[in-house]
Amino acid sequence: MRSLRLLRNLIIVVILLAFSLIFAAVEYKDGKVVFTFKAQAQVVYLAGTFNNWSPTAWPMKLVGDIWVYEAELQPGTYQYKFVIDGKVWKEDPEAPAYTDDGFGGKNGLFTLTPDGKILGATGTATAGKDTGKKYILNEKRQNTIFVDVDGYVVIRYYNKDAKQPFIAGTFNNWKADDTALYFIEDGWWEAVLELQPGIYEYKFVVDGNWIVDPNAFAFVDDGFGGQNGVFEVVREGGKLVVREPAGAVSAEKAEKPEAKVTETSTTKTEGLKPGLSIVDGKVMFVAKKDNAQEAYLAGTFNGWNPRGQKMQLIDGYWVMTLVLQPGVHKYKFVFVIGGNDVWEEDPYAPAYEPDGYGGKNGVFNLVQEDGILKIEGTESQSSGLPVKGKYEFSYLFQTNATNYLVFAGATSKLTLTFSPNPDLSVSVVYGGATLSTAKVLLKNNNMLVGFHYGQPWTFPASGKTTGKTTGVVLSYEFMKDTNLVFGLGYTSNKLPFIAGIEFGGIKLYGAKDYYVNNYYSVLGEFSLEVPMNISVAGLYNLNDTYYLVFSLGTEQFSISADFDGSKIGVESKVLFGENGIDISGSYNMVTNKTIVNVTYLSGIYKIGAGYESPTKSYLVFGLLDEEKGLSLRIENPNINNLAVNNITLSGSVSF
Repeated sequence: MRSLRLLRNLIIVVILLAFSLIFAAVEYKDGKVVFTFKAQAQVVYLAGTFNNWSPTAWPMKLVGDIWVYEAELQPGTYQYKFVIDGKVWKEDPEAPAYTDDGFGGKNGLFTLTPDGKILGATGTATAGKDTGKKYILNEKRQNTIFVDVDGYVVIRYYNKDAKQPFIAGTFNNWKADDTALYFIEDGWWEAVLELQPGIYEYKFVVDGNWIVDPNAFAFVDDGFGGQNGVFEVVREGGKLVVREPAGAVSAEKAEKPEAKVTETSTTKTEGLKPGLSIVDGKVMFVAKKDNAQEAYLAGTFNGWNPRGQKMQLIDGYWVMTLVLQPGVHKYKFVFVIGGNDVWEEDPYAPAYEPDGYGGKNGVFNLVQEDGILKIEGTESQSSGLPVKGKYEFSYLFQTNATNYLVFAGATSKLTLTFSPNPDLSVSVVYGGATLSTAKVLLKNNNMLVGFHYGQPWTFPASGKTTGKTTGVVLSYEFMKDTNLVFGLGYTSNKLPFIAGIEFGGIKLYGAKDYYVNNYYSVLGEFSLEVPMNISVAGLYNLNDTYYLVFSLGTEQFSISADFDGSKIGVESKVLFGENGIDISGSYNMVTNKTIVNVTYLSGIYKIGAGYESPTKSYLVFGLLDEEKGLSLRIENPNINNLAVNNITLSGSVSF
């Protein structure tokens, strides 16, 4: 009986073991990674970072009622999904780990070690995330990132003025105050992280400012007009090491196909020129890229597969012809240059739309009329989304007697304005990775409603004592050039308001708690545009504080002055064709502090100098045009010590 009981238990163990092997999602066996998946389907494909997310490249075999695929993979971190019947993308319910797929779902995630082990990424849901972004090597970095003897990743950061810096990244879900840095000595701080193999993005958070690590292994677009530092943790020889991410990351274009594709056939190619055309009832795509070794066509018609349709090189042009269904199609070219995939939009596309990654896709509408196919642009997308933007950045360096040049911090700001029609405007400003200000304007006939966050409304004479930075303003035009205005500010325990009337060049308002708590305020403005621009504005609070501003000018000359009871400010500008001089200054009667600035403008160049009593001075050099600018400011906080300087490199790009 005992032997029978042992035999029965052994059989149960074997059955359970076999059952567990059948349903194991990912395992390593005989030099291959084995994927298994149970589903009722006609066909199942395996797609992932190992095959550029192709939805049809790797068909799985049905063994019993289990779909199986064996792949020879190199050690590294991979993401994957199953594609059921070529339509439904399904995550593996038994995956070793998961990561966000960028489309509201999740991908399976695992790491294959050199010794043949399959590891998950417990506690690092975003580790190794395949973002499709291009990693740019930092060739000027210092060696401040390493793995210590205990297997922890150490990242060091220098900032002698920081009070308590933090590090935020994909390893802690970008929590700004979750992982503090430890002070070492002489302005050096370090973060100690316990990480599994994978790719990680990060930034330092210093006194509320998000700062890119100047010594990161590589940089990647942060999605807000700036950059994140990025590194990869790998296991080599049984030990963890940290390095730059290996290779280019493939784009995650896991979208459902919008049209069926018929295999390419040979067509007429006489008189090739870049762009789209209809040839023998097919859509011909032609691109020019002399330095590409290969070229592919990706779009909604093939699930954005970067290896779906290979283009042919004919007479110096890359050519592809497809049979497509009538409808709207989106596409990009994928050029292989130096072994890397380079996604580029078609400069001859009939229309464009943003691709969600800072670029744009080509868009066209395939129309069939009387049996004849025609290519048209899409009216709503012909010029892309009505979005304008401006990205501003600033890098601060310091010099002293012992350090010639030390990086002291960086800031960035991204301004986006969305105006789809004259009745709607949305403007947002991001400081680093956080929303700092926003404004929404809605118009309907004679009514204007404005919402503002983080910035005051543009009422007259509010340069000194600004109104509430968050609130709502309503303006109603009840007769020509005459508006009634009412605004509410946001506070926790009061109801600040402002109300007034605007007619012609006159504006008059009254306010309560809007500028100064517990006090009423009055403000007004008178402006005249002929024969020259003249404006006088004032703000008076019933606590005996006030602000006055006066300005006049023409196209060649302008001058303005303001006074708040203790400080006088003056600015004057003179233009001589494309050249000009800008002089500004202020004097504080209480502190006896004087500031003088002189700037010379010549076309797109500028040079300036300034002085602030008692000892501060600076020089400015700039290169500017309508779309971009770069400025260098060298500031000496103490003219008695010429070795100490603050050097600021700043710039902006409009798009």
